[in-house]
Amino acid sequence: MTTVHSHLNRPIHLARRDAFYERGIEMLYLPLQEMDTNTRIIHLHRVMTVLETARKHAFFASRSPNLCSRESDFLHFLELIHDNVQSMHSMMGHQAHLEAAESFLSQFLNTTREQCQLPAMHYRRRAEDLMNGLWQLLRLSHAPYRSLQKEFSESSADDEKERYQKAFTSFREESASRFPAPMLAHAHPNESTHPQNRSST
Repeated sequence: MTTVHSHLNRPIHLARRDAFYERGIEMLYLPLQEMDTNTRIIHLHRVMTVLETARKHAFFASRSPNLCSRESDFLHFLELIHDNVQSMHSMMGHQAHLEAAESFLSQFLNTTREQCQLPAMHYRRRAEDLMNGLWQLLRLSHAPYRSLQKEFSESSADDEKERYQKAFTSFREESASRFPAPMLAHAHPNESTHPQNRSST
């Protein structure tokens, strides 16, 4: 993708970046403790897919001559979040192998499920620690993220803002449709309980 193409489509790339970023954060704020291990693993894999879409379009937008340093920082922040989710996904995958009755790991180690309970618990705790740390980062990111959106809005022409808003609305609907919340035993009607709820730019 050329620099000229990235610049012309900058509002669209930013809209997809923001829409998928916000969907990814919504998914991370769902109550993982109400999911079984396999559901968590599938859910986190989907979060990784959503965040990778946001990261890819943040990169495309960054190729515009109008790039500001805060956008580069946000791109790195997206990569950090994705890496954290990937680590959680790996920890839960290890936990699942240890908990499974006939996994390759239990066969290789020649162990019983009871013997694997302690290391499986350690992997679960590692994943939970990563999640707690990530939640703290996400809470800190709310104000800078809104500031970044405001900066784009104030520096853009009216037609660019209109393109962004229309694309953002469409991409939000797309991301929610493609990546719905898993069914939870005690799901709440409003899944967006986090401070990232969108206000109009």
